Amino acid sequence: MKKRKSVFVILLCVLAVTAVGIFSACEKTEQTPSVPELSEWMAMIDDSAPITDLAIPGSHDSGTAGMISLCETQDKDFAGQLAAGARYFDVRVRQKGNGDLVFYHTLSSNNSYETFLSDISSFLEKNPSEFLILDYQHRDPSGDRDYDNLLFSMLQSALGEDALLCAPDGMSDTDYVNSLTIGDVRGKVLVTLGDSKNVCDYSFVMVRDADESAREGSVLHSPYIGDYNRSDSSEYVEKYLDEYIKLYTRYDGGICVLQGQLTGGILEDVEARHNANMSAWIRALKDNPDLIKDINVIMRDYLNSKKCCDIIELNKYKGYVAPLKANAFDAMVAKLANY
Repeated sequence: MKKRKSVFVILLCVLAVTAVGIFSACEKTEQTPSVPELSEWMAMIDDSAPITDLAIPGSHDSGTAGMISLCETQDKDFAGQLAAGARYFDVRVRQKGNGDLVFYHTLSSNNSYETFLSDISSFLEKNPSEFLILDYQHRDPSGDRDYDNLLFSMLQSALGEDALLCAPDGMSDTDYVNSLTIGDVRGKVLVTLGDSKNVCDYSFVMVRDADESAREGSVLHSPYIGDYNRSDSSEYVEKYLDEYIKLYTRYDGGICVLQGQLTGGILEDVEARHNANMSAWIRALKDNPDLIKDINVIMRDYLNSKKCCDIIELNKYKGYVAPLKANAFDAMVAKLANY
């Protein structure tokens, strides 16, 4: 019996050491310096740039900062991501048993929906040149009309009705979104929902596609195939990014979101090893005119100023930087050239 106990104790120690390694010894994502101009980078974009073609940094699982390693995909709060240049947010909100509304990624986080609304409201008030996309692709509970109405009533109260883009009477959401330029949407927010439009009572809420299939009237396309995003980083960059672009370019316009993240394992460790490949692919787009034209939102994990700036810089090669702002734009990019 004593020998069996000793073996059991040793096994527990091995498991404990392994757990510590899993949750504390992963590779870290690089921290890059803050660049104040990134808070208002859209001010440097020409008013005529279509929002469906603008290169926009996106935040995957935006509300996960501070969660355990298996769930965390960002290490900045909402204000920090906005300051780094993020303008698309993957919004996943859960209503807990006590009524609290929090972001989640399998598990619940401590990041509240109310804080998110306060941060984006404050940001747009200080930076009226900017435009945000809020993509409510997952909610818990899902498809509950009362719950969705609660989320969107709180959003409307926080931002004001005028800040929420809504197609005029007689115009479809898809035609409306395809008509918009950055000059039309400064200081405003586009809201998309991962469900049919009739699950809530707010007309500013527009439909986005499901992960692998289309929904009628979708204004946002973001295909996700789990096997792709759980592949090796090199294979993902060399093969599956092109596959995703082929999938979303089948549609006639709309916001197109490219999933730049990998999703298997301890996510900070995965992203730290994936970053060099993904960032190099993004930077090379400026020399590929056939491919850069198909780039709109690029969504990434562990956003920092350099990751955002690499995406934002693509707008120069798309021809969307305002001529009078060209020198300021180049100076912004140059601050991160050595990272």
